[in-house]
Amino acid sequence: MEYIKCERLDATDLWRIADEARVEYWPENTFPIDMEKILEIKLQLNIDFIHELKSNFDIIAFLKNDMSGIFIDHTYYMKDNLSNPLRFALAHEMGHYILHRDIYSKITFNSPQDWQDFTISMPESEYSAFECQANEFAGRFLVPRDILKQHIKEAARTIESANLKEFLKRNPYMVLPRVTPPMRRYFGVSDEVIEKRVQREKLWPPRL
Repeated sequence: MEYIKCERLDATDLWRIADEARVEYWPENTFPIDMEKILEIKLQLNIDFIHELKSNFDIIAFLKNDMSGIFIDHTYYMKDNLSNPLRFALAHEMGHYILHRDIYSKITFNSPQDWQDFTISMPESEYSAFECQANEFAGRFLVPRDILKQHIKEAARTIESANLKEFLKRNPYMVLPRVTPPMRRYFGVSDEVIEKRVQREKLWPPRL
């Protein structure tokens, strides 16, 4: 797998690509973003299900070798929970679809085991870049900075009205989990994703 090379993209590049993709594939600009609609209707990717994908291989979804669709863990798909990991996992696979066509053109796999074998054999530095880029794409795609910033301003007003300004200054990352639930519900992602985005976007702690 020494021939597998993941193009190095910095955060600015990934954010630009994610923002452009959102404008193109989700002009509705409503949230949570309907990833299933984007994948099946706009990108023409088939969604197929595998039972116990997560329990057997510790993955929720993966992009097919020929990039014609995505395999998804059936259990996660059936969950009706906006905070479950499925939306992020699908956006992650969309990131691979957009960012890593060159890598997929060089590999062949026909099963979850083949996919797992590929990821294990991939050079560590390349695999790390491969996954980190898809994660960063997914986070920015699902949680746009400008809208997140508005939510942070609302959280700041709540903190100020609750007389927690000094506590925020002393313990900003103890306050953060207390204000993420409304954002989590709005964007349809986990608290962890929101916490990651506000740090990556340098929006926390807010200035009061």
